[in-house]
Amino acid sequence: MKNKRILYYLFLAFGWTLILFYLSSMSYAEQDIRPYLRILVAEEHLAHLFSNVEIPYRNSMVSVDSVGGYQFVEFLFRKGAHLFFYSVLGYLLVRYFASSLGRKYWRVCLFSLSILLTISMLDEFLQHLHPERNGQWADVWLNGMGGVKGIITGFLSTYIKKNRKGETNKSAGPSM
Repeated sequence: MKNKRILYYLFLAFGWTLILFYLSSMSYAEQDIRPYLRILVAEEHLAHLFSNVEIPYRNSMVSVDSVGGYQFVEFLFRKGAHLFFYSVLGYLLVRYFASSLGRKYWRVCLFSLSILLTISMLDEFLQHLHPERNGQWADVWLNGMGGVKGIITGFLSTYIKKNRKGETNKSAGPSM
């Protein structure tokens, strides 16, 4: 049973990484959501909705005033995707390493974070090599933040579940 769980999480983490690399190999135009936004909502509505929002990115502030409503939502979507995809990857890596290493918390954390950051740097490097994309160190940092969130979530779901299961078994043991 334990070997199946290890292989299950290894397969999921590897598959998720392949999805990340596939998405990174796509051109910017293939991933552009602005044409769909133009169909769904007027740019003035987005500009009004996000008029007071400014986000520091690299060495500038990104806002509706600086890039326009559609581009601003595109920016939020792309950066949100970084957080989401690497959060899931961090979660899967913790589950994989926890399945194989057990309660060696520091090793699980160190291995998960190391693999996650390596994948993130490789992902951005592959984007750098793509003629229509560019890799950014700021995105490696963003990926890492999403990954840390996933790692924390993975720790909580893995070790709290194990501790509860252990407490249930201990309390049920003597009465049987």
